[in-house]
Amino acid sequence: MHPFWCALAIAAAVARKVRIPLAGAALLAIRWTSWATLAARAAQPAQILHAHDLSGALPALVTLRSNPTATLLYDSHEVFLESGRWAKSPRFIRRLLAARFEQPTLRRAAALIAVNPQVIEELSKRYELPVRQVVTYNCPPAWNPEPRGTELRAAIGVDATAQVVLYHGGFSAHRGLEELLEAKRDPRLTNAHLVFLGYGPLEATLRAAAADPTYGGKVHVLKAVAPEVLDRWVSGADVGMCTVLPSTLNHQISTPNKLFEAIGAGVPVVGSNFATMRDILLGDPDAPLGAVCDPTNAHDVATAIHSILSISPSDRAELRARCIRAAAARWNWEAQATRLTELYRSLPSTPSA
Repeated sequence: MHPFWCALAIAAAVARKVRIPLAGAALLAIRWTSWATLAARAAQPAQILHAHDLSGALPALVTLRSNPTATLLYDSHEVFLESGRWAKSPRFIRRLLAARFEQPTLRRAAALIAVNPQVIEELSKRYELPVRQVVTYNCPPAWNPEPRGTELRAAIGVDATAQVVLYHGGFSAHRGLEELLEAKRDPRLTNAHLVFLGYGPLEATLRAAAADPTYGGKVHVLKAVAPEVLDRWVSGADVGMCTVLPSTLNHQISTPNKLFEAIGAGVPVVGSNFATMRDILLGDPDAPLGAVCDPTNAHDVATAIHSILSISPSDRAELRARCIRAAAARWNWEAQATRLTELYRSLPSTPSA
């Protein structure tokens, strides 16, 4: 089926399911296929097509029709059809997208690139995968977090002796923010300052909590900072939070950016007790880089945070140093990118068209 008619059929199916006017569905299909066609046209001279997720599959497949000698790589940042709004879309639509786009892309690809082994494992249950598979974790560039940044503590008005627990990222549902607020009420965390750094739809809820006198002025909401200075802000925390909820399969196998940003800043992490995060946080060859918990249980979240804040200053200093060593050895983009460059170097050379 021509991509336009396939896109139109999918859009019409979505329209019927969620009651979108068919004219709007047609416009959606036209916009979808138009950008894919433009992208494919621009990619005609390319020797390698690097398709990012299912959204990159359509232009890649269109390009291959007129440029069949190009080498295709499929880069899966997540299990796309189990993420975000797609996870809630009707099953028959996801099956149609999988059969029409994702499986043909994977079948044609010379290699699959994924952000962690669990994504590859899940995709293998659904599709026929390329023989070559490469994992490149979504880590930030390496940097030296010593001395620690002072920006975060200055922004909330505390000194170096205060206990600071940081969540940074989107203020969205299913990120464990409500559970974290409930955990803050635990008597063991009375002295800890809880900081939310970012933006999103739950900002009003967080600001209401910050104004609630029962928290004793120890909940703070800060605006997001520029990516180029984020590491310095994060390095000022004692604990970094990454307690995403198991609301979708994709959440359960995710390795969020904030996980590696905290480790890279020398900050131990409290993460969800999912296989992906547990392996990173508890399976380090040196020793644990934090703690894991049931993210849906506020008491368990508080226990994990307390397990880090309650250790001696010397042990906390060693834990911080351990995170820095792990980031320098493994959890940085330079180390991860070598796998990607090795893959590119191994690809057969294709003469330009």
